[in-house]
Amino acid sequence: MTLSVEIPGAELPWSHIIEADKAGNEIETLTITPNAQQLKALAEHYDIDSIDNLSADLTLKRIRGGLVVHITGHFAADIQQQCVVSLEPIQTHIEEDFEAWYGDTDQAVSFTKAKQQKEMQKQHGEAPIVPEQDDPEPIIDGKLDLGDIVMQFVSLAIDPYPTKQGIELGEGEVPAVREPAPERKNPFAKLQEWKDKQGKE
Repeated sequence: MTLSVEIPGAELPWSHIIEADKAGNEIETLTITPNAQQLKALAEHYDIDSIDNLSADLTLKRIRGGLVVHITGHFAADIQQQCVVSLEPIQTHIEEDFEAWYGDTDQAVSFTKAKQQKEMQKQHGEAPIVPEQDDPEPIIDGKLDLGDIVMQFVSLAIDPYPTKQGIELGEGEVPAVREPAPERKNPFAKLQEWKDKQGKE
């Protein structure tokens, strides 16, 4: 079963968008991989020399009575960066497991708020720290961008101070720091904002 759909206007280096309704009570599995052009765009996005390959294995399943989509995954990539001391190229293999939770905005968020309010009453008005699985990211316009989700976890795995083996910073030297990728909005957030505005008029 194919889960991907084409959505125009998603301005990200790599998008792999699915209909959230395709994720059901049974586990769905898929592997996603950016093409050569997307790999080049991703390297520019992360401000590194190149990404030779990147793939992610994902599983999706509806939980909490179908209100929340639980995503688990594993990505692997081979990247090339510059040593912050010598500026020589460094080849690095990165791979990590990750998970994320996404909920239907009108149902999952209200459930979370109700739970928070109940906990606040128990703790005399102090806001509790809510685990991520109990406070899922919103599903916007019924779609999930799996490429964007993987991108965020890849960004966290890239070493901001790559140093070639055997090379050390001298006294007083400051490493060249990779600028962090700018925080991205959900590609459907603006559409949702417009819909909310129309509803108020």
